Amino acid sequence: MSTKTKKKPARRLSKSKFVLGLQCEKALYLTVHSPELAGEVSDGQQMIFDNGHLVGTEAQKRFPGGVVVDAAYDETDKALQQTQDAIAQGALAIFEATFQHEGVLVKIDVLHRKSVKAAWQIKEVKSSTSVKDVYLQDAAIQLWVARANLSKVDTVSIMVINNQCVYPKLDELFNTTDVTIEAEAIMKDVPRLVKHFQKVLGEEEAPETEISPHCKDPYPCAFQDHCWVAKKVPKPSAFDLPNIRSVKAWKLYGEGKVDLKKLDPEDFTDLQARMIEATISGKRFIDAKGIAKELKGWKYPLSFLDFETISFPIPRYDGTRPFQHLPFQFSCHIQGKPKGKVEHVEYLHLTNTDPREAVAKALVDLVPKEGSVVAYWKSVEGGVLKNLAELFPKYAKDLLAIRDRLVDPQPIFRSHVLDPEFHGSFSLKDVAPAILGEDASYTDMEVADGSAAQAGYMLLIGLPGSKAAEREKVRQDLIDYCTKDTLGMVRLVEWLYKSASSQK
Repeated sequence: MSTKTKKKPARRLSKSKFVLGLQCEKALYLTVHSPELAGEVSDGQQMIFDNGHLVGTEAQKRFPGGVVVDAAYDETDKALQQTQDAIAQGALAIFEATFQHEGVLVKIDVLHRKSVKAAWQIKEVKSSTSVKDVYLQDAAIQLWVARANLSKVDTVSIMVINNQCVYPKLDELFNTTDVTIEAEAIMKDVPRLVKHFQKVLGEEEAPETEISPHCKDPYPCAFQDHCWVAKKVPKPSAFDLPNIRSVKAWKLYGEGKVDLKKLDPEDFTDLQARMIEATISGKRFIDAKGIAKELKGWKYPLSFLDFETISFPIPRYDGTRPFQHLPFQFSCHIQGKPKGKVEHVEYLHLTNTDPREAVAKALVDLVPKEGSVVAYWKSVEGGVLKNLAELFPKYAKDLLAIRDRLVDPQPIFRSHVLDPEFHGSFSLKDVAPAILGEDASYTDMEVADGSAAQAGYMLLIGLPGSKAAEREKVRQDLIDYCTKDTLGMVRLVEWLYKSASSQK
């Protein structure tokens, strides 16, 4: 199915559009001509964008005295002129240096030189911890355009986050890799690719492009839903089978066997077969005996525990590393006996200070000293508790005691329950609404997932861009979200006990 439009003139390429064209020509075309078909930017994707901006600003500090090209996004001519002015005035470092060549526009994160007579060097800054192949394509298009505009450009390098950097030693935050040789090899093909992509953008309709692994590699495509609907990929499909290998899923697609109702359960693992059978029958699978066996070792009072964590790309507290998960909030519902009254305790750190000791103390003070501690996907909570215990010896005994009492309902659902509405996922956000109904859904919540919680916390503690009037609402949104997680666990576990007892 093609996407028709009126005849379009050739459009200017940017470095991001060039890289997108390498991934998928149809995505490139739709980005320019039909952007309304793109899916919404997820909280997780927005977090990546925000982190990139923060990391880029931090990288600029390594080049004191640099000149910022601060023209607005749509003020291309102004940006080009600001760049030329900075060069003419003898700038040794220019941030967001802007050049164009043969219809390609690039903005270079850091363009610098040792002296006014020295060759220029390009630094591309990424908020990743390793140099990826796709970054080399990015470097190549920048080098091609820069060398067409400057008398001498010596090298192009990628700056990435050093995840072994420990605050406050931020002078060790970046690792820099010279990728000039790799970029020059790719650059040989750039002129041909540029002309080809410009031709694609000038066509009357989007190119016919088959869906394939490139829909998610190297980046998730904003037009995946649009294209997959056009290819009549059902929901759920073979791609949603638990633990399905990508190679096998795409093989099934190629054979026209992506519809679960057309698959033979005997060709798949037990868990995958269970999903296929539930989809075909439309009935929920429940193994009551298996559930009862799993619950046998659980002891009341049950404490339902959930953490929210923040991971800063640039560490800000003593002893922390980039992207280290720091707990800033927890919710705990406590049920003293079966079908008994449920109490709630919680903690949310409200200041831009290291939250870990306050969280550790609140856990020790508020979580019961006995009974099982229920955590959905307990490895996360277990890891947080272990790290806190290592960091704060005075709380270690109590924290490790909580960790030792962790139990997890997720494996019970994975092994003994399957609803067609799980769509192959056993996450709390998929299981809860399927089992408990729409009131357990997170769809209409202001904070609806972990990435949104991180973004909310960044706003709450007053980082750049926040407004005091918004923070109270964000505080309540964070509390509502974490509370929904643990209350959802209470209701799911009650459902498990009821299911186990109903078929004894």
